[in-house]
Amino acid sequence: MALVGSGVVGPGLSQFFDVVLQSGVTYQVYVKPVDNSVDFDLYIYDERGNIVARDTTTAPDAYCNVTPLWTGPFRMEVKSARGLSPFNIVVQA
Repeated sequence: MALVGSGVVGPGLSQFFDVVLQSGVTYQVYVKPVDNSVDFDLYIYDERGNIVARDTTTAPDAYCNVTPLWTGPFRMEVKSARGLSPFNIVVQA
């Protein structure tokens, strides 16, 4: 996988991206905003809605590693804690 999607998120808003991840593979998930004055957070949920990884630091970008215990659908939420910016979300194995 590479680019999963892109969008624009403002304060208090989120965008969601659905992917299928393979069991036992470690994935790196990056959210890269265009504007470095924002604070984007990243949440990764399994098919049951449980958070399996998150990055809620105050950095502009967000980054998580996730190694699924099973193959299946996962949901990635990009949320703006501060600011408005276009962004890309990338997943690498």
